[in-house]
Amino acid sequence: MSTMSLDCFELSKTKLFEKICNGLPIVQRTQNLLDCSDDLLFAWDANECCLLVMNWRSPLTVAEQDAKVNYQTLVPSIPIILDVDRVTVSNECSLVALSGPRGVCILELPRRWGLDGYFMDGKKQITCRTYCLDSLLFQNNNHLEVRQVRWHPNSVSDSTLLVLLNNNTIRMYNHSKLRHVWQVGPLTMKNGANTSLTDFGEVAVDFDIAPAKKTRCAANETTLNQRNKTLGGKPAKQEKIEWPIVVLRENGNIYIVLTSLDSDITRLQGPITITPQKMDNYGLESCSIMIIPSLPPTIVIAESNGKLHHALLMDAEATEHSFNEVDDFILIEPAEFVIHVLETVELELGLSGASNTGPKDTYNCPVYLKRDIINELRYFAYHNAGLHVVTVNFISELQRYLDSESEEDRLELAASSKAEYILCTKIDSAEQINAVCGIAQLQLPAGVVLLLGNRTVISLKLVIDAQLLVAPSERMLRACDVDPQESGPSFLDKIKTLLQRNVNQPILANKMSSASPHEGYELLNQAIEVLREQYLKRHVLVRAEFAKHINQILLKKEQQLREIQDLEHEREIISEGAHKLAERFEEISDNQELLVRKCHSLMQKANNALPNSVVAEREFSQEVERIHKTTKSMAAELDKAKKTLNKQRYHIANSQEELKKDVYELPEKQHRTITEILTQLAGEIERQITDAKRINKIVGV
Repeated sequence: MSTMSLDCFELSKTKLFEKICNGLPIVQRTQNLLDCSDDLLFAWDANECCLLVMNWRSPLTVAEQDAKVNYQTLVPSIPIILDVDRVTVSNECSLVALSGPRGVCILELPRRWGLDGYFMDGKKQITCRTYCLDSLLFQNNNHLEVRQVRWHPNSVSDSTLLVLLNNNTIRMYNHSKLRHVWQVGPLTMKNGANTSLTDFGEVAVDFDIAPAKKTRCAANETTLNQRNKTLGGKPAKQEKIEWPIVVLRENGNIYIVLTSLDSDITRLQGPITITPQKMDNYGLESCSIMIIPSLPPTIVIAESNGKLHHALLMDAEATEHSFNEVDDFILIEPAEFVIHVLETVELELGLSGASNTGPKDTYNCPVYLKRDIINELRYFAYHNAGLHVVTVNFISELQRYLDSESEEDRLELAASSKAEYILCTKIDSAEQINAVCGIAQLQLPAGVVLLLGNRTVISLKLVIDAQLLVAPSERMLRACDVDPQESGPSFLDKIKTLLQRNVNQPILANKMSSASPHEGYELLNQAIEVLREQYLKRHVLVRAEFAKHINQILLKKEQQLREIQDLEHEREIISEGAHKLAERFEEISDNQELLVRKCHSLMQKANNALPNSVVAEREFSQEVERIHKTTKSMAAELDKAKKTLNKQRYHIANSQEELKKDVYELPEKQHRTITEILTQLAGEIERQITDAKRINKIVGV
C-alpha cells in the first residue's frame, strides 16, 4: 500500500509532525500525545516541552507555507519536567491537561481571532499560563502515579478535572485548586508498588463518568436533614442529581462512586454484580473502561489479552450488600446497580506466523479505549499492536425498541458487534514493538490520525454512518412500512451476510526490515489463508447466490413478458375505444363552438340595441334613487299611520267595553264633533293609502 493511501489528509508533510516525530521516546509504549477539538489539532513536543497546535482544515501549499502560519507553539509559563504521555483537551477547548505518570499540569489556552481562527491572530509563539497540580504530593511520594485523567462533563466553567491515582483515590481539581479527595478503595502501602493489594488486583486502573441520575440522599444526609428540621431549619431535598463514577480495578471488579461536584460526601458501592457470572469474573487483567451514554448506559471493559466485554449498566431490583474491604475505614453501601454482559469481542493483537499461534506465543499488551464523538455506536481500541474500530450494534436495537410505541414489539439483540483491525503494527514475534504514540479523531470530514513509534504519521478517512452508503432509492424503500413476513429478507441483506467477515486484513506498518525471511514467508502464507477463507471463499458463495437469484429473475421476466402481451392486447382494445370517443368528442366540440358563436352574435346585437346616452342613464339612475328614497319615507309614514290606527282601534275597543259597563251617552254636540273628526281621519288615511298604491304602481313595487 502506498504512502499516499495511508495519509489521506497529508499531515505527514506538515512541519508540526516533522518536529514532534524527533522527540518520540526510544523505549516505546502506548500513549496519546495528540488530541483534536473541532478544527484544532494539538500535539506535545517532548524535546522543547511545549504544546503545538495547527488548524488541520486549512491545508497549505508549498508557496503558502512561508506566508502563513504552519503551526503555533504554546509555551508553558513554568518549566514542565514531567514525562507527558497524555494530552487531554477540555470539553469547551479552554484548557489542556498534560499528564504523565508523575503528575498533571494544566495549560490555559488563549483566545482565538483572525481569519483562520488561530490563537491571538496567528502569533507563532504564545506563552500560556500553566500550573501543576499537587507537585509536592508527588515529590514526597515516589510510589504515587497517575492512572487516568478526565474532564467532568457537568463543569460550568469547563475547568473541573478528575485525576485517578494508584493509591485508590480520585482527586477533583477546579483550575489549580483541590476541591475534593474521594477514596475509591483501600489505601496502598507507601513502601512501594509491590504490595498485597497489587498482588490481588485491588488497585484501580481506570474510571469513567456515567450519565447523571436522580438518587436518594445518603443515610447520614437524611439524619442531618431530620436534625435541621427539628431545629427549625429548612430540610434538604430527598432527591438530588448525582454523577456515577464507574471505577475499574485490575482484577475486573467494578465499583461505582455516587457524588456531585459541590458535595464532599460520596457513596461507594461495589463490587457491582456482573451477570451472567463466570469463574474468572470477566478478566483478571483488566486495563481500561469506557462508558457509552446510551439508554441504559453501555460499559466497555478491556483486558490486556485483547478481550472486550460489552455490558449494560442497569438499576438493580433490590440493593445488594458486598463483602468487607481490606481497609476498615471505607464505608461501602449496598449496590443499587447491576451489570449485565451481553457479548465478548476478542481482538487480534498483531499478526504472527503459523508456527507461533500457540497459547504461549499469545501477545498481551494494555488496550486503551477512545470514544467516537461522531458515531456513538463506534469506538476505537488502540494498543502496542495497532488500532481496532469496534461497532456496537445492539445500541441501535435498544434505541429502536425504546422509540417503538407498539406493545407487541420485542427486544431481540441478535446482531453481534463488529471489530475491524484497521492498522497492524506488530507483524512478527520479535519483542520490538511499534506502539501507537498518539491518536486523534477529526470531524468534518471524519477521519482519524495516528502517530506511531517509528515516526510514521497515518491519517485515514472514516465513514460517519454505514447507512449513508445506502442509495436514496433503497433508503426510501427501507423507510416504507413493509411487513417482513410478507416481503421476506432482502437479497442485499443476504449478500451482506455472506460477505461479512470474522477476520479482516489490516494495514501493515512498514516493519518488515526487522523480520526474518522465514517469518515473512509465514506472514505471507497467513495473509493468503485469510484471503482464501475470508474473501475468495465468500465471493464464491456470493457468485452461486447471484446465479440462483438470476434464474429467479429470468423466470419472473418470462412471466412478465406474457403479462405484457396480454396488456398490449388490452391496450389495443382500449385504444380503439379511445379513438371512437375522440371522434365523438370532436363532433360535440364542433357543435359547442357553433352554439357559442351564435350566443356571441346575439349578445352583440342586444348590446347594439341599448341606448348609448351616458348622461340619460345617469339621470335615470338618479331619478330611480330619488323615487326609492321617497318610497322608503312614505312606507315609514304608512307604518306609523298603521300603528296609530291600531292604537286608536285598541282605545275604541276599550272605550266600547267601558261603555257597555257604564252606559253613558254623550251630548249630541260632542258626539257630532267626534264623528266629524273620525270621518276626517278616515278620509285622510284612505287618501294616503291611495297615494301609496299609486306610487307603488309608478315605482313597480
